[in-house]
Amino acid sequence: MTLFPVLIGVVGSIVFLALLYRLYTRSEQTTLAHAGFDSEWFENFSAFRYLPMRRLLNGTDEAFLQRQNLGSKQTIRQFRAERRQLFRMYLQDLQADFNRLSLGAKQAILNATEDQSEHVETLLRLEWQFRKSVWRAELNLLFHACGLQPADVSGLIDVVQHFEFSLRETYLAQQQN
Repeated sequence: MTLFPVLIGVVGSIVFLALLYRLYTRSEQTTLAHAGFDSEWFENFSAFRYLPMRRLLNGTDEAFLQRQNLGSKQTIRQFRAERRQLFRMYLQDLQADFNRLSLGAKQAILNATEDQSEHVETLLRLEWQFRKSVWRAELNLLFHACGLQPADVSGLIDVVQHFEFSLRETYLAQQQN
């Protein structure tokens, strides 16, 4: 009988801390996103820079350390915490870059001379997929912190790559017109 209220309290505290963390990171993202979109930045941007995120939390390096008996439980716990910290840094940069890409896509649609309704639909669909993937990645981070499972963020990176390629196609089409 007393386990249920305690469980609700723990879950409520975790949700509160997650929302507080999200509020903090959102304020940092806002300052990064205000950098704006420019063609020079876009020329130098590549979503491939986020590929290391796939390995950070997948558990292969951790399993290697365990097989080689190179660390105690404390060392493994610290290794996992450092990996999560690196992942969060990548995730913040990824969200800021995605916001810049989204701004560029909106600018391209507004500056187009022809009907861009299909691009608007694609933009909205990709933005929704990205938001869902970020939520899933944050949930995976929580599971990883609890030691429950390795995290798979392939979907998140795939969405950003698809978004980047779609935006490049739009820019190329505009330059040809």
